[in-house]
This record gives sequence, C-alpha cells and structure tokens, in this order.
Amino acid sequence: MNAFDEDLIRALQRDGRAQFSEIARILGVHRSVVAQRVHELLETEELRVIAAVHPRLLGFPVQAHLALRLAGPTDPVFERLVALDSAVYVSEITGPWQAVVELWVPSHDALARAMERVRAIPGVVEVQLSIYDRVVRTMFLGEEPDPGELELDDLDIALMAELQSDGRLTFGELARRTGRSASACRARVLRLLDSRVMQVGGVRQRQRSTGAVLFGVGIALAEGADAAPAGEVEQAVLDIPGVEFLARTIGRHPLIATVAARSLAEYTGIVRDLRAHPGVAAAETWVHASVWLERYDWNLERLRARRD
Repeated sequence: MNAFDEDLIRALQRDGRAQFSEIARILGVHRSVVAQRVHELLETEELRVIAAVHPRLLGFPVQAHLALRLAGPTDPVFERLVALDSAVYVSEITGPWQAVVELWVPSHDALARAMERVRAIPGVVEVQLSIYDRVVRTMFLGEEPDPGELELDDLDIALMAELQSDGRLTFGELARRTGRSASACRARVLRLLDSRVMQVGGVRQRQRSTGAVLFGVGIALAEGADAAPAGEVEQAVLDIPGVEFLARTIGRHPLIATVAARSLAEYTGIVRDLRAHPGVAAAETWVHASVWLERYDWNLERLRARRD
C-alpha cells in the first residue's frame, strides 16, 4: 500500500461511514478518486469496513494482553491459540517473545481458566500477563461506553449484526433487510454510534500490507519531580497518526499501544520521539510480523440472552 492508501484507511478507521466527499476534502483529492480506490480495496479484500461492538456490551469486561515465549515448531501453537474462544487477537512477533494474544473474558475466573489452556499448549514455555485496567482506544473504538444507559431491542441487535458484515450498508438497504423504515434505521444507527456501544471503521488485511510496519510498544512511565504526568504520555501516544490501540495495564508495562507506521523509517522516528518524552522512562517494542487472528464479529444472540 502507498501513502495515499494509508491515509485513506486511517480516515475510514476514524469513521467507516464517512461520506466519500468528506474523506476527499480531508485528503485533498477528488471524490471520484476516493470512491474508486475504496471500491478497489473492498473488492480485493485488502480492506473491510465493519461495525465493532464494545466488549463490555458483549459481556467481556475483563481483557488481557499475553506475551508468549515459544520453543519448537510454532505453527501448531498458533493454530491452537487461534482456536481459543476467548482470543480476539493473535500475532507472531519479533524479539525475545514470539507471540502476542489478546483475550476477552467475562470474569477473572474465566481469565484464569483461559491462562491454564494457553500454558498447556505444547511449545508455550513462558507467559507474561498484563490486564487492561482501562482501554483508552481500541482500533476505531474510543472511550468506553456506559451500556447501562442504553436499552437495546431486536432492531438494534439486527442492525449491529448487519453492520458487522458490511459497515457501509445504506439506510435503505438496512431497512430492506430489517423490515423497518429507512428513517427508523437511521435514527437507531446514529444512536448506537453516539452512545459508543458500536463504531464503524476500516480494518486492513494485514497479510497484504507490504510496506507498513505494525508494532506494539510497552511504555514504562518516568518518576520524579521532573517527569511529565501520565496523562501527557497517553495524549502523546494518541496524537500518533497511526495509533490503533492504547490501554493502561496492570502488569509489566503501565501502558501498551499498537501503532501502524507507513515504513521502517517512520516506525523508528515514532519510537525515538516516544523515548525522548519527559514522561517516558523506557519503551520496549515488538513488530507484528504475522497477524493470525483479528476478530471483530460476534454472535449477537448473547445480547438477547443477557437482555432477557
């Protein structure tokens, strides 16, 4: 992918239902250029535009980051990791750790059971656990919602299910598929988006991104009178154009982030700037060499079960 594609995908990550004319204005090109390239990326499956439902709404308030040290053949290990029901992200990484796994579970007891299953996989020799204390940004999801303030009905669930498959479905098409009016679908979709229980954004096909560098960074915060506040470090990470994930954690790294850089040179510059920040004591990085699993779609019947 070239620089224009990267900028286009980043715009769609922020708002997957944005009008092509608005994206064109931001990127400084004609609307037809944006429309044609988006259609090409969708047709080749280099890009998907989908709805992501917040994990808390789905009943997964506990989320964790695992770093694994592996020995022996690794393919069988990754195949077992991808098969875990609680795994939403599995990646093969560079460095002293060979895998990163993100788990979503309903409780700390469930996390303990998932950890036992991971440790029991032949080839896993060490596991480092970090529990997310607060997720600041997840891909195209922002601040955490308050699901208790939103009453969901069958139409809400049906709309989310449709948008999980194609986030750019028109309100007219949503009306046809749900048997409701276009105006009713529009009102419900906007309510779901405004409440932050669902967001629509672009997801790239990682295996087809040739020049981009997707990397993780674990940040240790500086201490002392001269250190910048933790909030300033968080904001500095959020200001990075390609940041896809940021969480405060209970574990080895107080902050863990995932960033998509256009090139190795941009990656180097981002890490150099982070390490120079007065609030950062150290920054440990790893490159996601091969993403085995990146999951955003769920069976939303669990929402009906929880509601009932």
